[in-house]
Amino acid sequence: MVFIRNLVGGLLAEMEDNIDRDRFKRLLHYSRRLAAFKNRAKLVEEAIDEVLAQDEDMNSMYLSDKMNNVPREIQDHEDLELLLESFSKQVEEIVNEAENTEANVQSTQEIVELILDSNRNALLTLDLKVSIATLGIGAGALIAGLFGMNLTSHIEEDPYAFYVLSGASAGIALLVAMAGLRRLSKIRKVGLSSNIPDRSPKPYLPLPLRKRNPEGWV
Repeated sequence: MVFIRNLVGGLLAEMEDNIDRDRFKRLLHYSRRLAAFKNRAKLVEEAIDEVLAQDEDMNSMYLSDKMNNVPREIQDHEDLELLLESFSKQVEEIVNEAENTEANVQSTQEIVELILDSNRNALLTLDLKVSIATLGIGAGALIAGLFGMNLTSHIEEDPYAFYVLSGASAGIALLVAMAGLRRLSKIRKVGLSSNIPDRSPKPYLPLPLRKRNPEGWV
């Protein structure tokens, strides 16, 4: 138990500073070893408790008296019972310590998974922002594409047409990007009251009094 506890404790301390693939694999490996050790400790605890429940088995453990054919009463095993109860307490403490260590490992694994999910969501958000910006640029480039066709529009003769159309394209691109980002910001907000109509609070009534005529109340 001390060996496994030192391994797990050292690894958890390392993961507080940095989480990488190697440390996470080691954590999973130590978690399996810890679970196997805890199961063995529980089996030992159950075995000791089972022996403590059998008077004949404890009486048969006095091997010197049994070899010398010294008769013993069936209930005459207080010394052995105290010894086994002491062992049982020690094993119980080991099991409790193993369970606490396992709980720390599971908590760390859950925290690591939350961090990975958060990083994944941040990457997805960045990808969406890039896509929205690309959509805005594409909407602005649509005007340039229309005027890039070999068709006569007589706008090319105006000396200010280039500046006007450039400003309009930039404005459309900016408006589309801002609208997309605002929509993304609304979607990312999480709230218990979202999409729920506002209702005025009503006084609480017990279930037996609901849907009853107030005139029938006593």
